[in-house]
Amino acid sequence: MEITTIKNQLTLAQVLDHYHLKPDKQLRLNCPFHDDKTPSLQVYYKTQTCYCFSSNCSTGGKSMDVIDFIMNKEQLSKHEAIKKAESLITGTATPGQELSRIAVLTKMFTYFKNGLYNSKPGQNYLTTRSLNREKIEVGFNSGQFHHGSRKDQALIESCIKYGLLLDRGHVNNRTGEKAYSPFGKSCIVFALRNQQHQITGLYFRSTTNDKDQRHFYLKDRQGLYPNYPSPETKKLILTESIIDAATLLQLNLKGYEVLALFGTNGFTSEHTKVIKDLQELEEIIFFLNGDEPGRKATEKYTKDLQQLKPEIKLSTVEVPEGEDVNSLAVNHPDQEKEVLEHLIMSQRDSTKESDPPNLRVHNLEAEPKLNVDNPERIIYKNNSLTGTVWGGIEKENLSRLKISLHIKSDGKSFRDDVNLYSHAAVKKLIQNVSETLEISTTQTTDTIADLTEKLEAYRMEERAAQIKALKPKAYEMTDQEKQQAEKFLQSPDLVKNTLNLISQSGLIGEQKNGLLLFFLYLSRFFDEPLHAIIFGRSGSGKTYLQTKVSDCLPEESVRTITSLTENTLYYSSRDFWKHKVLMIEDLDGVYNAFLPLREFMSKQSITKLTTDKDAKGNNVQKVLTVEGPICVSGATTKEGIYEDNANRSYLLHINEGADHMEEVMDYQRKLQAGMVNEESQHIAKQLLKNTQRILQPIKVINPYATQLKIPDSVFKKLRTNMHYLRLIEIITFYHQWQRPQRINGKNQAYIETTLEDISWANRLVKESLLRKSDELNGQLRSFFERLKSTIEKQEEKTFYSKQIREQFRMNPMKTNRYLRELDQWGYIKKVGGNRKIGFEYEIAAWDEYQHLQSGIDVLDQTLQKLRDQEAKKESKINGTPLSVTQV
Repeated sequence: MEITTIKNQLTLAQVLDHYHLKPDKQLRLNCPFHDDKTPSLQVYYKTQTCYCFSSNCSTGGKSMDVIDFIMNKEQLSKHEAIKKAESLITGTATPGQELSRIAVLTKMFTYFKNGLYNSKPGQNYLTTRSLNREKIEVGFNSGQFHHGSRKDQALIESCIKYGLLLDRGHVNNRTGEKAYSPFGKSCIVFALRNQQHQITGLYFRSTTNDKDQRHFYLKDRQGLYPNYPSPETKKLILTESIIDAATLLQLNLKGYEVLALFGTNGFTSEHTKVIKDLQELEEIIFFLNGDEPGRKATEKYTKDLQQLKPEIKLSTVEVPEGEDVNSLAVNHPDQEKEVLEHLIMSQRDSTKESDPPNLRVHNLEAEPKLNVDNPERIIYKNNSLTGTVWGGIEKENLSRLKISLHIKSDGKSFRDDVNLYSHAAVKKLIQNVSETLEISTTQTTDTIADLTEKLEAYRMEERAAQIKALKPKAYEMTDQEKQQAEKFLQSPDLVKNTLNLISQSGLIGEQKNGLLLFFLYLSRFFDEPLHAIIFGRSGSGKTYLQTKVSDCLPEESVRTITSLTENTLYYSSRDFWKHKVLMIEDLDGVYNAFLPLREFMSKQSITKLTTDKDAKGNNVQKVLTVEGPICVSGATTKEGIYEDNANRSYLLHINEGADHMEEVMDYQRKLQAGMVNEESQHIAKQLLKNTQRILQPIKVINPYATQLKIPDSVFKKLRTNMHYLRLIEIITFYHQWQRPQRINGKNQAYIETTLEDISWANRLVKESLLRKSDELNGQLRSFFERLKSTIEKQEEKTFYSKQIREQFRMNPMKTNRYLRELDQWGYIKKVGGNRKIGFEYEIAAWDEYQHLQSGIDVLDQTLQKLRDQEAKKESKINGTPLSVTQV
């Protein structure tokens, strides 16, 4: 087979699917050719190629087609890779199977999946069924795949052969060409797969008809949904429909495999064969609809499976009347996982007689036997026993249910600690309770079983409430709000207008720091965000600045804390901090967590190896991984002890001048007098929040980057240089709604930096660069500059410690410490006095700070050179020479 033919018939989607690789919604995935923690392999379905952007990749930075991918994946020669590609086209299925069917259906399902992203009807239907297209494989058939530029005669013939197109038997009156009807038009589509995980069938579910003719399967139905269960499967859930199975799949239930029947009469020979072949299978759970057909089907298939595999347990989930898996998820949108997990854990033995199904959806308010008004004293009551669980229950570890239990009956009582998930411990508990309270073991067993079930339900409700509280609901903008946000982002003076809105939101003074902080928080959109540390004396307004700017961020993007332990970070959910801003009100409150926090700031992920106990009490190792990117912002009075964190961050120093203090106090008076328009502040904050909600990740190219310089006096230039370039990148990113998008050679969209972006970055970064160039820390520098200003106004140019302390109204120890440090650095010198009467000092370095400031001017000098170059280019283009003065 020719290479050209292979590339035309074998798609990249088929190859990725063959290797069980699934790109995310940005068509990125973890590169399989090197150790990849964040997705670096970009897939381009338009050109049927992929490219890894990591310098560590074994592919050597080359674009790969389907043959190259197979060659790298399996370490084959070019010839061997071509042969492998041929086998993927022709197929290697079981004997008697239509070989080319796999290739055709795989290609069509990829088309249907891509079509869903442009289909509002398909997306809306999935929303109404509580199905998440990011968590399950699903497509939409618009019926247009055989029209226009997509018309392919070979594909049309294949689609007719396998039932995707139906020949109408006449020609199209408009085009004169043969007319076809697409099978399953306006349907969502699911793939059925064989044992090799290849697509051998398709299921269509109508989005327009919900009463009759809703379900469609291709002729010669083959395959199962979602696929053949793993050979290691121990617990298998059978659902009545594919949509029910998809509902359970997206919940990622641990320890269970899911398999869909094709209706109440849809237990096929293929289902029988796959269940028979599962050697490790311990239990089959029927989760069919809560109606008469569902119950009859459960009873019928229970008998069949008893004969097929008599050694396994057969259970039934008792579904409320008229409900099914999907309807339960739709009716409980905030608790769907907890409700369905509770139902599954509450299944009964299908082989035993039982009362008619009347299952409770767990709602503790309807359960009077369990009183949880006091979480530290949970009371359980039945007809004859009263149990009290002291100290509450453990909510974090679901693999055990350890409690301190006190049971009373007729004046007798029993106390003990027990793990209700330990069979041996519960067996011993039942025996001891029965002997001590002089009651039957049957009564005790029923009591402990009922108590365990109710505590499980209570724990799941509490966990659901915690998760809901930690993850604020995403804000849904109105059409008017979207239009206002788009208009704002398209305004010519965007940065200046943003600065005005930050001021209007309630930030008094500190406008430059506020704008810089706003851009630093925007870096949460990037894979390597910037961080901020705000320095200032106690009561100087550090937390005020941080809070006012964070008020302008979307609530769903911010996590604010006052205290943090080392383990808290590791035990967060994997994506809890992803693309979030962590606001730390005082860095002293997280001092013990600095090690993982620094690693998180640098590497954007942290990992910890820990030991836990499994259900049997054995020690097992667990790897805890939490992913970023995360932007960290904190405030502190102690500049010296946070040096390691400061190297990773922008340093912002609070303006502690008298004018600024007076401005803030004047605002406070007006606020108390009711003279501040708080509605205007709210409008400004909301507009800034909405502008960030419509920003999208996009690549930024800075064509001037190679010509930019930072001052030679800056310490740790390598990291500072990257901080400077990243700030320019953020400002450019913020202008994405008014910059033309270009496409590079790798088929990536990008926008370019302008000189105005660099100009804004220079204005904002100068103070931070000056601080990073200074030998003195911020507080000592402020003291020295104030000292120079004071001495300069006096006739006498020497001074004593006591004189300065009284003028500055400072603590004597702090004054002496500052003077001692300045003496050690050579900024002042002793000219008289002694320890008894105090030393006399004079200033030894008057203009060193001015020299330091002049070194920062290299930023503006470089910018001016770039402007001169642009002006000359413009002059050449227009054909008009410029004079030196004009330049």
